[in-house]
Amino acid sequence: MGCAGETERALMWGEQAIRLSPFDRLIFAAYVGISLARFLSGRYEEAAAAARRAIQSNPGFSVPHMMLAASLGGLGRIAEARTAAARVLELQPTFSTGETCAGFSFPAALTAPFTEACRVAGLPE
Repeated sequence: MGCAGETERALMWGEQAIRLSPFDRLIFAAYVGISLARFLSGRYEEAAAAARRAIQSNPGFSVPHMMLAASLGGLGRIAEARTAAARVLELQPTFSTGETCAGFSFPAALTAPFTEACRVAGLPE
């Protein structure tokens, strides 16, 4: 939903998933969806908070680290963004913003700000 630009629906479903199953071992997926929706809405601080929750649930998954790097990049918190970006590249050495946008089928409205925030964080295009 977040990737499709339906941010409100993505937030609603993500929050509902967390309420219904707060101890689910896959809860990180709901937090990633929330992070993406908040990023798309320009709510970078909230996007970073959701990404951190996803990382707590699944620290070895690169996507929440990517969302954290992009969110912090969007906030202009460069040092923190670069730390998160370094973790993305540790977990996924072949990461590229272009492949990620294509793989998730990001709409144009998300691709440009996401690519710029990732660039600021030091992630390759």
